[in-house]
Amino acid sequence: MKRPALCTLLPFLLCLIWSAPALAGVGMAEAVFKDAQRGRTLKAHIWYPSDGGPAARFAENAVFEGIDAVKDGPLRPGKHPLYVLLHGTTGNWRNLSWLAARLAEDGGVVCAADHPGYTSGDATPASVLRAWGQPLDAGFLAGEMLHSRFRDAIDPAKVFAVGYSLGGYSALALAGARLDLRRYVAFCAENQDRSCRYFQAALPGLTEQDFAEGAQDLRDKRFTAAVAIAPGFVEAFTDQSIKAIAIPVLIVGGGKDQNIPPSTHFYPRLPEFPRNVFYREIPGASHFSFMQICKPGALKILAEEDAEFVCMDYGSDRRAIHDRLYQYIQEFLRQNAG
Repeated sequence: MKRPALCTLLPFLLCLIWSAPALAGVGMAEAVFKDAQRGRTLKAHIWYPSDGGPAARFAENAVFEGIDAVKDGPLRPGKHPLYVLLHGTTGNWRNLSWLAARLAEDGGVVCAADHPGYTSGDATPASVLRAWGQPLDAGFLAGEMLHSRFRDAIDPAKVFAVGYSLGGYSALALAGARLDLRRYVAFCAENQDRSCRYFQAALPGLTEQDFAEGAQDLRDKRFTAAVAIAPGFVEAFTDQSIKAIAIPVLIVGGGKDQNIPPSTHFYPRLPEFPRNVFYREIPGASHFSFMQICKPGALKILAEEDAEFVCMDYGSDRRAIHDRLYQYIQEFLRQNAG
């Protein structure tokens, strides 16, 4: 979960973007999904394997590198896994675009949306603390994708939730983890890491209804595996719910993460998880290392908004971190999700 300063960054940062060398064989389409029942509109980008066409550069600015993709390019024939990517606090669909492009190039259909109440320019500590809207969005997106023009290309036995930070919470919630917000309040009374400081002013406003909604069962059986990258709220999941997770789950932590330090957020809970939940850690990764690659000169630009932390990797190589994360995800899915 990110510092409140992310809500006030310049427009170029509120449009956080991916970074990587040009990738061949990636198509990209835009879509708007309207959940009339919940009154939510989700603007999404869909990445998928494509057999080529004239490529264009997307999402490049002074801070982050862009990507070459084929807008509305032809979809590669065959059955493909579906990935629903979930961004973090004050983030957006671009935050994991580097991962979306790799997954698409390797044969996946990937849906990433902006989630109202949690996204850039629209998130507050109070709205993000009521986190259960995002996993409900994810279930809606999965259903829409399974009935979209991509439906015949999706393998319904391979529907995966992949989330970062707040989105990591959502991925775990979709696997069956249930949030005990009272436990989180108690945790933050004893811990003052960046995530707790972000929520500090919002915690007293929690109501009995919030406690009940946080504890609801958000398990969605359409998802057959989940990946949670630097996930939030792990320390606040109920004991019974994490022991009952039945699908394969991968949790990835960053050894240099100061927002969600593994030592306090993950390590105490790991013995409680069942054998189908796996933990990997990337020692050199900070919380923001899982986002886009930063251009040379990015720190100077971000310093104008006191946001250097977005591109600070503390001596580590962000590209190498991305490579390691992708390796972990592919190994996990290959070994545990067919």
